[in-house]
Amino acid sequence: MSYLRRLLEIKLLGQPDVSISGRPVVVDTRKAIALLAYLVVEKSASRETLAGLFWADSSQERARATLRRTLSALKGATGTDLIEADRNLVTLVGEIRSDLDILERELEATGEHGHDRRDVCDRCIPHLRRATDLYRGDFLEGFSVKASPEFDDWVRSVAESTRIRIGEAFNRLGTALAAAGEYPAAVNAVAQWIELDPLHEPAHRFLMLLHAWAGDRPGAIEAYRNCVTILDQELGVAPLEETTELYEAILDEDLPPAPGAPRRVKAEIAARRQTQPDMIDREAELDQLLEALRDTMSGGGLVFAMTGAPWMGKTRLLEELASIASRDRDVLIGRAFRMEQTLPYGVAAQVLSGVASRIDAMRDEIPEWAMNELGRLAPGFAPGAVETSHDRFGELRLLEGVQTVMSILARERPVVIILDDAQWMDTSSAALFSYLARRISEMPVVMVVAARAEDDLLPAVAEMMGAANQSAAIRPLTVQHLLPLVGGDENAARRLREKTGGVPLLVNEALTADVDELPATPGMARYMEARLLEIDDLGRQILTAAAALNGICDATLLRETSGRSEEEVVEAVEELVAAGLLREIPESEGLSFTLDALERVTYETTSMVRRRLLHRRAARALAERGYARSDVRLAAAVAGQYRAAGDPEAAAWYHLAGDLAQSMFANDSAIQFYETALALDDPDIAGARLALGELAMAAGDYDRARRELTLAASHAGPDSIGVIEHRTGEVERLLGRFEDAEEHFQRSIENHPAPAAVLADWALLAYRTGDEAKAANLARRAREAAEQEDDPAQMSRVRNILAVVTADHDEALEHVEEAMRLAATDDLLRMAALNNKALLLSENGATSRSIELVEEAIGIAERTGHRHREAALWNHMSDLHHRAGRETDARQSLTTAVSLFADIDSGDLEPELWLLSRW
Repeated sequence: MSYLRRLLEIKLLGQPDVSISGRPVVVDTRKAIALLAYLVVEKSASRETLAGLFWADSSQERARATLRRTLSALKGATGTDLIEADRNLVTLVGEIRSDLDILERELEATGEHGHDRRDVCDRCIPHLRRATDLYRGDFLEGFSVKASPEFDDWVRSVAESTRIRIGEAFNRLGTALAAAGEYPAAVNAVAQWIELDPLHEPAHRFLMLLHAWAGDRPGAIEAYRNCVTILDQELGVAPLEETTELYEAILDEDLPPAPGAPRRVKAEIAARRQTQPDMIDREAELDQLLEALRDTMSGGGLVFAMTGAPWMGKTRLLEELASIASRDRDVLIGRAFRMEQTLPYGVAAQVLSGVASRIDAMRDEIPEWAMNELGRLAPGFAPGAVETSHDRFGELRLLEGVQTVMSILARERPVVIILDDAQWMDTSSAALFSYLARRISEMPVVMVVAARAEDDLLPAVAEMMGAANQSAAIRPLTVQHLLPLVGGDENAARRLREKTGGVPLLVNEALTADVDELPATPGMARYMEARLLEIDDLGRQILTAAAALNGICDATLLRETSGRSEEEVVEAVEELVAAGLLREIPESEGLSFTLDALERVTYETTSMVRRRLLHRRAARALAERGYARSDVRLAAAVAGQYRAAGDPEAAAWYHLAGDLAQSMFANDSAIQFYETALALDDPDIAGARLALGELAMAAGDYDRARRELTLAASHAGPDSIGVIEHRTGEVERLLGRFEDAEEHFQRSIENHPAPAAVLADWALLAYRTGDEAKAANLARRAREAAEQEDDPAQMSRVRNILAVVTADHDEALEHVEEAMRLAATDDLLRMAALNNKALLLSENGATSRSIELVEEAIGIAERTGHRHREAALWNHMSDLHHRAGRETDARQSLTTAVSLFADIDSGDLEPELWLLSRW
């Protein structure tokens, strides 16, 4: 250990390297190096702190004694002029050469050239080159001290801070070299950055841009492919959408401008305001919105569509509208988030939560059935009333329930519904609000829908915005907009427009601080990275926890996820809100990022290990919340957090989310949840495959339904095989494979929990194949079984089948009337009974009444999305019109039927589909 005689230099970046010469000294070598490293960085520390860092597992007396011996040995080895120690404090007083100190001095030197420390000039380049050359790896990379967790935490903290600073240095160096036209050197600098931090996607994007700006299109494509390979090998994920979009822009030669000369131009802006609101000069758009409110005070409502690019101030404008409108109206706000597009009714639940107290106060005026439907969206509206039902065709009741509640609320006080970031709205919420929009003229409600102009919209959202009564496009601020903000100085307004691009947020930053403090090339991601450097470590930790929560964020969840105390979270949140990085969501205790770009940058700059830790904490915290196993949004959030944490619990939670989504008719979301559960090795493979088969049947995708049910059967146990065989029999009957269908029904009856359902479908099969005696016998057995089960829905199904197989016309009508009564609010059962009643009445010449019944059935089929039955009903309608002599109507109905039948996916077995007439 002779190398510990006299300290000359210590290298802290990468593996530590201590250069010493002189006489040998016997000390704990690793802890001696660790102690020196700590003192080099912190300069001084109390004896108590050092003892806790390195000897926490020892008694206090022993730790102090060991510390004294180590300090004595180090002082003797390195010279007494380097370390001073009294009874309480240990201080480094001598000059020790450290690569970390040199790096910091080089970076600090770039701030002495008369510009902001994030900018660059020609004189900065040598300093940045020396700083980046010194960075051989993370601070004390691979170095640890046994049984010293506090020291390890300190190392991680210093390493993270240094990594952020050196990343900014590489970025600035690459920008400066590119601006000077030195593209090969810029490429080498950023390639070095990627070598040190290969998972940092912004660095990969910068390298792609550098190649493209230099005219090296193949090099840019190769840089993208390398990025894809690294992310796939290390994380098993695809690049972010932003990276893919840049790649496509490079292929299309649609690039952002290359950096200009890195010199700064001083812009004096006269009459700068002391403070500026985020909403700058949007008075015209605000007046248009307020005029729309005034138009609805006397009667019906309207839909107002607002579009604009990101960062144009749409959200701030809507907040101002909400503040004004709340004086004499109920304002309900829902904001969609990119990461919540699969959460069924996520935005709808937000909207309803804003008026929960009023709904509760008016409970006596709202029908009980409507309150029960609201309970599907949020269990708190009707505790205990929501059943996990697999009735996939009751969506209409849910939509009508929400409309009923809104109409009652609006009678007492006009309502404003504000839907922000609609480009990310979930499909279920989009369908609900589209339904309300089509009926908005009947009630004093204004619905304001805002979306990004360039994003693809769900069909329901596009339809809603396209049919809006009024609209407004929010564009970047022009020089004319900016003139009043700079005292009428046109030159200053033009410079401000060029610097900020007319983006209200960046304009506001320039006016509240100084336009020259904005980065030289204010790309959004780089601008956000600069903002992150302005907050302290506590704030950064809380912001990182918020990024891991994917938009579902409140103070309690932040505390549980970050591991910080309540006081620390409150302090950090107040700082982050004041800094404009987080925002409080009106009418709730929630928090969200002010900008999506900020959330992405925060998440990207967090290590994978810490991300997984935060996601696991968040999942456990969410799973312990009251409605986690009955609220689809919470269940899906838990599943997403467990998945991001790499935890196998994710599969079971995705399966639960699928069950809940299916029970509330959000079939698109249910399919995604089940497929994700299977991809994550769901232990209940049979249950997931059965559910996917049922969902495929509802959509008329019989080819997929057969595949899913076959897979379900191969994994099924005795408790589920009966239902799977029944569903398979239904599919085979619809496709005309009658012998196969009967075999499945026979196997099903032995293990099915509701034999009446199997016997009823079996009776219909026998009737279809011409065995009327067998059909009547099976229908009688089905009725006996339904009476034993005492289930009105099953009895409705049986009575409907009896109406089909009974030869006596009057008796058949009695059966179908009873089937309709027992169906109650079950849409599928009522649709079947309406169709069968229409067939019976048409046989007696009551064609007009039959047409009315089929029209009602078609309306149900359209709203519930059962494509095959809708096609059969239009075919039935065509026959009725033909009997009535309405040939034009008959042809139109037949054309509609043919179009719908063409959409049914049955594989190679198609003829029987066209013969569906009774069910």
